[in-house]
Amino acid sequence: MNNGGWRVSVPVPRDMVKIVGKTRLKRSLETHSQAEAERRKHAVVAEFLAMIEAARAGRLPKAVVTGIAAVPSMSSKELTSLALDLRASLQSQEGGTEAVELETDGIYQVADKIRGQEVGVDEETDSPIFDRQSEEKAGQFLRVALGKETPVREPLDLFHAQVKWSPRTKSDSSRAITSLEDWCKENRVPFVIEAITRRRAGQFIGDLAASTERPLTNRTINKYLSCLSQFWFWLEKRGYVELDSSPWSRQSLPKVQPTEDEKERPFTDEEMIKLFAGEPNQSYLKDVMLIGALTGARIDAIVSLKRKDITDSGSFRFKPQKREKASRQVPIHSGLKSIIERLVEGKRPEDVDSH
Repeated sequence: MNNGGWRVSVPVPRDMVKIVGKTRLKRSLETHSQAEAERRKHAVVAEFLAMIEAARAGRLPKAVVTGIAAVPSMSSKELTSLALDLRASLQSQEGGTEAVELETDGIYQVADKIRGQEVGVDEETDSPIFDRQSEEKAGQFLRVALGKETPVREPLDLFHAQVKWSPRTKSDSSRAITSLEDWCKENRVPFVIEAITRRRAGQFIGDLAASTERPLTNRTINKYLSCLSQFWFWLEKRGYVELDSSPWSRQSLPKVQPTEDEKERPFTDEEMIKLFAGEPNQSYLKDVMLIGALTGARIDAIVSLKRKDITDSGSFRFKPQKREKASRQVPIHSGLKSIIERLVEGKRPEDVDSH
């Protein structure tokens, strides 16, 4: 017994370990009652022994071995990971062979375990009734394992590794994906590539633009849409979706033009307190904000600072801006000294200080 309750553990014969891929077959019985565990264990032991004999006869699908521990209580994340492993195994088999049939049958067997035991019978149809949540999990598992659905995040790391984007743009892309995921949860839309239709993409954009909880400018939303559009274009090239099927094409919001009487103004005290009380998504932004507030320098001049621009006399040497003909030195405010010490530690003269 472990913290999750009683479980069955059956040793695999030494000559079968290489074929089965495990030294022991284990599965939770999903109960803390010893009496109930005694009742449930016999069917599981019999199943494990049958699996070992099937392996000996060369008819044990990898799906069955991989899914031994699958139970209805597994989280959606765990089931998705398992389904993706089994899909990779299925897709590695040569089409039309007995191996494909075995692996597919094994995936259905795992889905049956995830669905669990029936909890009743429909009197009208005489068909079994299963726990609704477990049945939903089993259905989602099947769709992913059989390649009918792909979780949006599954190819995202590979996309970010291959695309030539700056860290800042990749961060924008991650925020766009998170916003889409949050929207899908709120609207009970499966967070899979196939579920993001053009209509849903439009609803997502409209809800982002109308949100008062965390208002975003049209410029920020368009930046998110650009990231999502390029991600879907990559998905097209890699065969995840059909060509020219991106739901994000021509979905941008109009640029907001400033009014004629709109003028630049300083931040109010309330706005400054709100800005510095929050925690930005990129930790380095807080440093940039503080340097800007205590020097008056433009953001381009701040992010361009190098180690050599921190002078021995305790000043910043900012590069020329706009009509300036030469660099200018600004004394480092006492409130910035600890930040600058941290930023320059271990840096070479040409290293950028503000990142």
